[in-house]
Amino acid sequence: MLRKFLAAAIASACVLDCASIATAQGGYPEKPLQLIVPFPAGGASDVVGRILAGELEARLGKPVIVLNRPGGGTTIAAKEVAHAAPDGYTLFSSSNSTFTLQHAVKENVPYDSAKDFEPIAQTGTLAMVLVTHRDNPIKDVAALVAAAKANPDKLSLASYGVATTSHFAGELFKSSAGIKMVHLPYKGSAPAMNDLMGKHIEYHVDTVIAIRPLLESGVVRPLAVFSAKRSSLLPDVPTLAELGYPNIDFVSWGTVVAPKGIPPAIRDRLASALEEAIASPSVIERFQKVGYEAAFKRYSDWPGFIAEETAAMKELARQGGIKEE
Repeated sequence: MLRKFLAAAIASACVLDCASIATAQGGYPEKPLQLIVPFPAGGASDVVGRILAGELEARLGKPVIVLNRPGGGTTIAAKEVAHAAPDGYTLFSSSNSTFTLQHAVKENVPYDSAKDFEPIAQTGTLAMVLVTHRDNPIKDVAALVAAAKANPDKLSLASYGVATTSHFAGELFKSSAGIKMVHLPYKGSAPAMNDLMGKHIEYHVDTVIAIRPLLESGVVRPLAVFSAKRSSLLPDVPTLAELGYPNIDFVSWGTVVAPKGIPPAIRDRLASALEEAIASPSVIERFQKVGYEAAFKRYSDWPGFIAEETAAMKELARQGGIKEE
């Protein structure tokens, strides 16, 4: 009799819990959401985050507040999200800088990208471009590779920071081409661009949005993009794959995630809202103004994807001697 009573009590509790969860999910969202961005206000990543927040707000019917949490190479914000309640009210908009590059160069990262987050969807990509100053007599990648092979460690290749996507992209190019160039890390795109225009450095890797004003003015010359296909923002610039380096497909990809444990129904609703937003012509146009190319994707195996890319980035870091500052 006692066994039957306990079984009935447990069954009743399960029914009540399941009903409570279903009711909560059915009423979602019941309050404002927050979208955490691990970069300062005003930059391309912040602009993308604010576009996404506005689109989610329009589709969910509740305010979506953007909170900027810069610092620690994006780890401060990521740690905060990893420890937030998995109720669908805390979201995180970041990139491979957070989810794979940090793990590739640091022994101790205060979160586990594969285990602590539930991916909602990829939102887009940011192309990386190899550029030089307009007066450089070496005008294409083939000539650059030939010159670098003839003069190892004589030419300079700048990045906008140690262990950034710019740094990793440059090391991937050097490794693929079998060349040695001196890496010159800067504290951001602006100082690197100033030195490039001043002809203090010969080559630099940066994002499309950072270099586009200089390209339009003719101050710098683009040599190639790192993505597998040409950038819609630079349709006349060849890819490195086209130029004989088929293994080079490196972009900065952006993704929205939530803390691990978010109810599947809420995750799917958020993903559907993002998919609808990213397909909107107005969103595509606004993304393009900051150099971001809309590219919606749901992840079928987030842990596997993170593990594979992190392993590749760790090997690239080993080959190029990339270490955290």
